Amino acid sequence: LPPLLWEPLPSFTKLRYLVAICVIKAFLTVGWSLRRLLVMLGFAPKFSGSPAFSKAYICRPKLTHRFFYPKSYQSGEILPVYINIHGGGFAFGTPEHDDEFCVFFSNNFNLLVISIDYSLAPWSTFPIPTEDVAAVMLAILADSTLPMDHSRVAVGGFSAGGNLALSASQFPALQGKIKAAIMWFAPVDWSVDYAYKLASRAYKRPEDIDRLAAVAPIFNNVYLPTGTDQRDPLLSVLYAKREVLPEWIYGISAEYDMLGDELKRMMVQLAGSHQPPLESEQQSFERDGGKIKWTMAKDAEHTFTH
Repeated sequence: LPPLLWEPLPSFTKLRYLVAICVIKAFLTVGWSLRRLLVMLGFAPKFSGSPAFSKAYICRPKLTHRFFYPKSYQSGEILPVYINIHGGGFAFGTPEHDDEFCVFFSNNFNLLVISIDYSLAPWSTFPIPTEDVAAVMLAILADSTLPMDHSRVAVGGFSAGGNLALSASQFPALQGKIKAAIMWFAPVDWSVDYAYKLASRAYKRPEDIDRLAAVAPIFNNVYLPTGTDQRDPLLSVLYAKREVLPEWIYGISAEYDMLGDELKRMMVQLAGSHQPPLESEQQSFERDGGKIKWTMAKDAEHTFTH
């Protein structure tokens, strides 16, 4: 297919989007700080857990990552690893926001969970976050201090994090080392427009609107440099070749989400078909002995996990 290039914005619109992103960042930072203050003062419930430790790697010294061990961990035990990548439209979020999930995942599945950070837009645009994630994952795999079972390493992420999980896994140095991936309501296809995405999702009530509709153009235009090929498989991971992706892939869509259809289409494609799954598989399906699996979370919206 020929390149589908991301078009430039008028200067005023670009400035308006940059201001909007900065305002939202400030609002979210204040909100998160207030939440922590309320917890400290006893006016809000405490978080369910915290990491065993945090550390940075020399390859990306400004990025700090959080490490979670299961309660049942015994010294000397070798653990399967799950590398978690937070969401936030490539512009927001921190690993700390996923602490409750990481604690739950670590304890319930006996995993070493590592919640990693990456550079954010608008100061770091595509493909810098992908490069960050790939570099950090390589550093983790080379870290001899971790009780890691190298034969059982998985990566996953929420929304933008799910995209980065599949994007970074394509790097030649990581191929074959990342055995599995989980994408939670991830964007995977920039080659279709907003109108198509909004029309492809279900609506519970006729008057409902998609919560991403207003902010998606802002996120995309501060993340993508002018001239980016919208079919680049490091961006639109739907276009990635099967052989460069992890062997096991699980995609989870939300029913009421403009990103739900594209993730389903990707999973159908990975299953070796360009046709929709059977009528009986509209909620979930799996192929190749479970190596390709997709589930739609009923009555759920984008970011339903948080």
